[in-house]
Amino acid sequence: MTGTEPWRTLWEDYEEPENRHAVAEACDGIRGITEDADSLEPADTVALAIAGAEAAEGLRDALESDWALYTPQQAAVVASALFAQLNAATAIFESLQRLLQNAEDRRETAFTTEAADHLTHAAAAVAFTCGVAPGVVNALNACPDLTRLPSDAHETLAGVAALLGPAAKVTENHGPGEYSEDDRGFGCGCEIRFEHRGQAWNFQRGNSSWDLVREQDGEALEDGSTFYQGWNGLGPTDSTAHPQHLVTLIRAKLDETS
Repeated sequence: MTGTEPWRTLWEDYEEPENRHAVAEACDGIRGITEDADSLEPADTVALAIAGAEAAEGLRDALESDWALYTPQQAAVVASALFAQLNAATAIFESLQRLLQNAEDRRETAFTTEAADHLTHAAAAVAFTCGVAPGVVNALNACPDLTRLPSDAHETLAGVAALLGPAAKVTENHGPGEYSEDDRGFGCGCEIRFEHRGQAWNFQRGNSSWDLVREQDGEALEDGSTFYQGWNGLGPTDSTAHPQHLVTLIRAKLDETS
C-alpha cells in the first residue's frame, strides 16, 4: 500500500472542529519524539510502542460508548487510521527481524529460525488484513450521513430544549443572529430552564463545557445573575455536540441526583 491511496487521506486530511485541538494534544508527545528519527534511542523506540498500545486500548474503551462517534464518516476516519497502524505494523515486524539479525551478526544474541519465522508470519498476516482497507473505508465513507448536527452553540441549546419537551424554555441573552461562541468558550449566552420532579434545573454552556445545575443550589446576585457553587459538567466540550447525546447525559445526571 502506498501513502497516496484514498483510504489513507481520510485520517491524514481530517480536520477537527475549530474549537478543539484533540489531535494535537494526543499526538504532540509522539511528534516530539519522532521529530528527529535518526537520534532515537532504544528507550524512545520502546516508548513509541507503548504509546501506540495505550492509544489502541484507549480507542477500544472509547468505542464502548454509544456516542463515541456521530457519523459514518467519522467511523471511516477511525477505520482508515487503524489500517494505517496495521500497515505500519507490517514494516515494524520486518524491522524487528532485521534488527535482531544485526544483533546476531554482532554476536550479541542467537536469533533463532523459529523467532524469524514467527515475525515473518506476523508481517504476512497483518499485510493480508490491510488488503481489505480500501473496501472497508470506502464503504463506511459512502454511507449516507443523515445526522443534522448543530452549526453553533445556540442551535445545540435549541436542539436540547426540543428533545427535553415543551416544559424546557430557552432564555435568550443575545440579539437575533448573534449565536456564535465567545472566545472564552461560554457559548452564545443562552440557557435552558426546566423542571424535573418538582425541582428547577438550568442547562447552559460555560468555560468550554456543557453544564447542568439545580437552581436551588445557586445564589442570586444584585445584578440579577445567579452564582453557582458547583456545576455538573456533562463531558462533551464541543459547542456543536449532538443534542441527543447531551439529553442522554442530562437524564442520567437527573436520575443520579434525584
